[in-house]
Amino acid sequence: MYPILLTIGNFEIHSWGILVMLGILSGMWLTIRLAQGSEFSSSKIQEFVFYGVFFGFLGARAWEVAFSWSEYSAEPIRALLFWQGGLSIQGAVVAGIFLGWWYFKKEKLSFSRFADIAAPGLMLGQAIGRIGCFFNGDAYGIPTDSWYGVIYQPGTPAFHAWGSMPLVPAELMEAGLDFAIVYCLLRLYPRRKFDGQVVLTYFILYSLVRFGLEFLRADSLMFYGVKAAQISTMVTVIAALILWGIRRKTKQI
Repeated sequence: MYPILLTIGNFEIHSWGILVMLGILSGMWLTIRLAQGSEFSSSKIQEFVFYGVFFGFLGARAWEVAFSWSEYSAEPIRALLFWQGGLSIQGAVVAGIFLGWWYFKKEKLSFSRFADIAAPGLMLGQAIGRIGCFFNGDAYGIPTDSWYGVIYQPGTPAFHAWGSMPLVPAELMEAGLDFAIVYCLLRLYPRRKFDGQVVLTYFILYSLVRFGLEFLRADSLMFYGVKAAQISTMVTVIAALILWGIRRKTKQI
């Protein structure tokens, strides 16, 4: 794990930033590929991604701060220092949903059709981003004495919390499962029966994966003694199943 990939003078290039950017670009590339022949032009997708990255970071930070406010209440200004750590993919996705709904409604385009096209790319970006979390030493797992335990580098959040104790590489586990979800979504996309089916499948599969992995995570946000991610993922699964049923009956989301 190398949080700092290289240093040029006083300028540090972080592995997490490089891999997150690679994830964004890879996800946008896949979305543009899947959108070929549709009403969604590459320029329109690039414009949405540009705004989406900004709002995604805001949502990711807001989610993290909201569920760990006790750490920031004494010094609220620290909530703005996102580069010190503390971003949640769930907050980023929620922000992206609201932005996408507003943006494509403004452009008079179907949000549910675009969401189907974008879901595999979003999942691909998350998978690559999780590898960045591994290099950065965050989103780490619980202590383990198994052969696959990982000792993180000094200076990482994992080392700060647990020292040289081997930990479950929860980030790599999630990345592997995320890549498997990408494969499932790509297989489903040409066979979809209604607009919204692919993105609803994304929400269901990823939520189930995240719910299970939270049992192995050691840095989870808590909400009244329960892991916040497990609450939100179960709510997401229920909401997605309800929308699935509505979509099959009414043909609209």
